[in-house]
Parts: sequence; structure tokens; C-alpha cells
Amino acid sequence: MFERPHHQRIAHVLRALDGRLLKQAQCYFGGGTAIVLQCGEYRESVDIDFLCADAVGYRSLREAIAPPTLGSLLRKPIKHTRDVRTDRDKISTYLDVDGVNIRFELVREARIPLEPSSLDIEGVPVLANVDAYAEKLLANADRGVDRSTMSRDIIDLAMMIHTWGPVPRESVHKAELAYGSSVRRAWEKSVSLVSDETYLARAVEAMSMDESLVAVIQESLEREWAA
Repeated sequence: MFERPHHQRIAHVLRALDGRLLKQAQCYFGGGTAIVLQCGEYRESVDIDFLCADAVGYRSLREAIAPPTLGSLLRKPIKHTRDVRTDRDKISTYLDVDGVNIRFELVREARIPLEPSSLDIEGVPVLANVDAYAEKLLANADRGVDRSTMSRDIIDLAMMIHTWGPVPRESVHKAELAYGSSVRRAWEKSVSLVSDETYLARAVEAMSMDESLVAVIQESLEREWAA
């Protein structure tokens, strides 16, 4: 059982999903929330994101969805607070758990191939660590210097390094195949940004993190990427 109340709500949604259908579709629980739940709930994460890099799998998910609801993707009913929207590269809705809205998205990942972890969370397949790193590197390249994000991508990467070890070379390779040298440039700019302890302390507080993690984050980001 997760400790943070909102993470308990997220777990409730995960338990209601058809994990077998998601696995068959090669659609994996990913993004910041999946990372946070695997790395000790160091911050509060509010949304649920699944990633699918398989065209046939994404098609099967669209076929399973029955707008305005998630249809057979849910094994147990959950209140929807917005009709399901199905787009070329995303299926999205908002779900109500204990009166709190939770954004839920299934994203068609067209940039890199994805593999599953050997573990699951609450019965749903989870993105492999190698690909979780790659996705975070891509996210950081997209928005890492945007202060409105409170540097959450580089902070997540730091906590992944702290928990799982250095960024794997395979992850860097995957990210660079999609985004080239901008991955490294974004990393360096983001690390420079959080080297400001005043700014980092403010970001840590905004994400309901323990202030002791400021030092952990900075120390983790001093470690080299894996060879």
C-alpha cells in the first residue's frame, strides 16, 4: 500500500484496469507517476500515463474503448468526469476517485521502441527501467529549462539514479536516436538550473518532497552516465 493519499487513489484506478489487455497491447505504465511509485514516493505525482509504442497494440486499445467511457479497459466501474477522447496519438479522460479528479492518458509513443519491466504495479505492466530513463531524458529535452515545471524531469532523473543507478548507455542511445545532441545539452542546462540550491529547495517544497532530498538530488546528478 502506498503512503500518500493521492497515490492510494491512483492505485485504486490501476487495480480497476485490465492488466492482461494492456500487456497484450504492449502498453506500459510509465511517466513520472510510475517512477515515483517505484522509487519510494519521494514526491507527489498526480496523473496516470501509459505508453504504447506498438501500432497494432494501440489499435486494439482504441477498439476496446467505448466512448464516453474506457469500456472494457476497466474491469471495475470508475466514475468518469470527462468523456473519453480518442486522438491519433492519445486516449484521455479524467476519473473520479474519492471526489478527486485524476487525469488518465494512453499515449502512442512513436519516437522509441518500448519494453516492459519484469515487475508490475497493482496488476498492470510497467515500463522497463531502461525505457523509463529514455522517456525522462526526452521529457527533459522538451521542457527541462521551463521553470514552471519546477525541474521535475531532472529531479526525477536524479532520484532514479539514486535508486536504480547511473543512466544506462542504452537509454541515452535511444533518446539520442530520437532527439540527437539536444538530449545532452538539455541535461547540462537542467543540471545547471538545479545547482542553485535556493531554486531547488523551492522546487522540492512545491512537489511536497522532504527538504533533505536537495542534497541527494545534487549528489546524484554529479554521477557520470553509465559507460
